Amino acid sequence: MNKSYDVIIIGAGIGGITAGIFLSRQGYNVTIFEKNATPGGRCGNIVKDGHRFDIGATLLMMPGVFEKIYSAFGRSYTEELKLYRMDPVYKVNFNNGEQLYFSSDLAEMQKQFESLEPGSYEKFLKLIYKGYGTYKQSMKHMIDHNYSSIFDPAIINNVFLLIKSKAFTDHYKLISRHFKNELLRAILSFQNMYLGQDPFSASAIFTLIPSMELTEGVWFPEGGMNGITENLSSIAEENNVRFIFNSPVKRIKVSGNTSEGIILADDSFHKADIIISNADLPYSYNNLLPDSGKARRINRLNYTCSAFVFHWAIDTIYPQLKQHTVFVPESYKDSFHSIFKDKSLPGEPIFYIHSPVKSDISAAPENQDSISAIVPVGHIDNKNEQDWGTLKTQAREAMFKRLSEEGMNDFEKHIKFEICYTPQTWKSAFNLSAGATFGSLSHNIMQMGYFRPHNRHKIYKNLYFAGGGTHPGNGVPLALMSGKLTSERILKEFN
Repeated sequence: MNKSYDVIIIGAGIGGITAGIFLSRQGYNVTIFEKNATPGGRCGNIVKDGHRFDIGATLLMMPGVFEKIYSAFGRSYTEELKLYRMDPVYKVNFNNGEQLYFSSDLAEMQKQFESLEPGSYEKFLKLIYKGYGTYKQSMKHMIDHNYSSIFDPAIINNVFLLIKSKAFTDHYKLISRHFKNELLRAILSFQNMYLGQDPFSASAIFTLIPSMELTEGVWFPEGGMNGITENLSSIAEENNVRFIFNSPVKRIKVSGNTSEGIILADDSFHKADIIISNADLPYSYNNLLPDSGKARRINRLNYTCSAFVFHWAIDTIYPQLKQHTVFVPESYKDSFHSIFKDKSLPGEPIFYIHSPVKSDISAAPENQDSISAIVPVGHIDNKNEQDWGTLKTQAREAMFKRLSEEGMNDFEKHIKFEICYTPQTWKSAFNLSAGATFGSLSHNIMQMGYFRPHNRHKIYKNLYFAGGGTHPGNGVPLALMSGKLTSERILKEFN
């Protein structure tokens, strides 16, 4: 490299920090400006009175991605992060009393599946086998790849992969062809919640998620998911990445086909040779850059749902709850219709609860718990306004009623304090467009791979993007991959 370039990264999320590490290791001068007081974004945490809550993600998936990224840093992710394997991955409760523990114990899975639907276990094994094959091929040909043009040969491979995996079929429809029992159908499709999308319209390619859960495992880091943020931030600082907190960016200054630097909320200007926006991608186009047709096209794309996330400090531990417990309503389809069509809260909400002390006792004082309850709800839609305060109360009461039915009728009495994130909170605290909790842009077929917004601006040649809104997509592992891919593109184009 003939020149040491000055790089500014907007936002200290997982994607931005990862990109910063890759570039700093190649001699670039990297500074990350973060609007909040701490790094991580939705992979941050809340600590109060001895209780610790993860703000967003509550589980670590795709450990192979962590292994690849950390190896590129000259580190071992298993040495950097102390991980607990969650098994069962989760307990799923149907409101008619049926339940299932989703586990890597195949003998137990066989017993459970066959009790619900005779002959289902063999179908399940075939589904898991095919799903994991789809995941491995997707990683090779679709996810871990920078797209340069519509003529990229990888796109042809992707088309064949999509056809082979029946990706043009709805996820729930595909599952329903194999299973008649409604609980089994829900268990093998609800994982779309992780990505904030509707299993009744999401691509069947996402059958790969339960396949990954059982083959590669689901893990929880000691210290919570924010432990990943803290570890990456430490590695970044060791590589001379500079963090500047409490510094919201007002806009990116551009001239011609170049981005010159950033202007902060205090009107100070900071020059850069290269800019990476790790802010929410629609927010970047709508709020940080001049008005453009591209911004208007992005606004017409499909967005993920939002969520009410309740953090409860509990002065007891409930044995009825596993580390992850999912509560599925009888009106499963209607529930998702309310979220995605009506942009509202279902009368019977689907929700899941995270009880971190089941693996990491440091999350709460002794014999207590720091519970997070995630209730998907419609995102903010100006054409369909909602009374979020009323819906928050309804969500809270619906969960207490459901927990009472499971024998936890004194749950509310054991709450020491409550913190709740609403769609408006996600929008204001993290600049998430429409308060779309799971990373604004959804993952339909035309918003994946080459067709997802690219990680370099078409006009401003030194402006790049990282994070869930660009390729490859939402979630902590894909944010890591995003940081890797964006830095690889920069190194290719500037060296």
